[in-house]
Amino acid sequence: MTSLQFHPVTKRPGLLAIWTILAMSVPALVSAQEIMLKWGFVEGSEQVLQLTNRMEISMPIGFASQVMDQSIRMRQTVESVESNGDATVMVTTEHIRMEGVGPGGDQLYDSDSGDIPTDPAILGAAAMVGQDYSMVVGADGTVKSIQGIEELIESMRGSFPPDVAPMLGEMFNAQTLTEIAQQGVQILPTDPISPGGSWQMSFTMPNPLLGEVINTLTFILDGIEERDGRTVALLSSTGEIATDTPEDLAGLPMEMDVDAEMTGFLIFDVDRGLVLSSSTTTEMTMTMSGPDGSSMTMPMTTTGSLELLEYIPRS
Repeated sequence: MTSLQFHPVTKRPGLLAIWTILAMSVPALVSAQEIMLKWGFVEGSEQVLQLTNRMEISMPIGFASQVMDQSIRMRQTVESVESNGDATVMVTTEHIRMEGVGPGGDQLYDSDSGDIPTDPAILGAAAMVGQDYSMVVGADGTVKSIQGIEELIESMRGSFPPDVAPMLGEMFNAQTLTEIAQQGVQILPTDPISPGGSWQMSFTMPNPLLGEVINTLTFILDGIEERDGRTVALLSSTGEIATDTPEDLAGLPMEMDVDAEMTGFLIFDVDRGLVLSSSTTTEMTMTMSGPDGSSMTMPMTTTGSLELLEYIPRS
């Protein structure tokens, strides 16, 4: 009979070292616990964020498809924090890059180039570079108000042609700026949450083609980890879109049917109260039907992401 000999791991330092390195490289899971997801606004602190958006539209046969990429770098500086948790945050747009490929030809704009775009749609975004405004944000991340809109419009007026300048008030009104600002601030639950728990948020955005677009998102706390000595919450999201499409589509006797689903993730630094990264992908199919029974379907995929590039504590 052959005897089997057992060699303890302690006698094999090489193997022990490998297991130690592997163990150290894997984030430590925190035992199930109830946590509070809350923004940690600190007066004088700053965040540099990168917002990216990619839109792909597959046009019917005979039409060219369209791809649009947009990247915005912005700096958020906390100016003050009230006793109820409301924070006044100054937002400065530092850089914008837009690149598109579509039926109208290729387009490229980078604010670092110093060029002035001719496309009014790009011109509106380009005029935001170097400008700032202030927003009041609740402890749960809800953007409550925008301040300095009049000053913002006045400072941008010189960047627009005379025939476009009068439209600034419509392009950069309180609702539009609130929607833009909310993209950089995640709305969080108002109550403590445990792994497996969820919360829901809904917001409405006007669309010239689809009418009122209602976005409903459900977030789930998948788990809690320790990363670099900090507690991090890992979340996933799913969502759907509902539209209140006008009967006459852009003045045409057509009907629009929209089918959409959203999926995404979010990584939240619980200790510092800030988002490290997030991403949401929307898969949408739009079907337009005419009175003669003909129809045209356009699939569209949009991915929006946010990444914390730098966090600067109060000096």
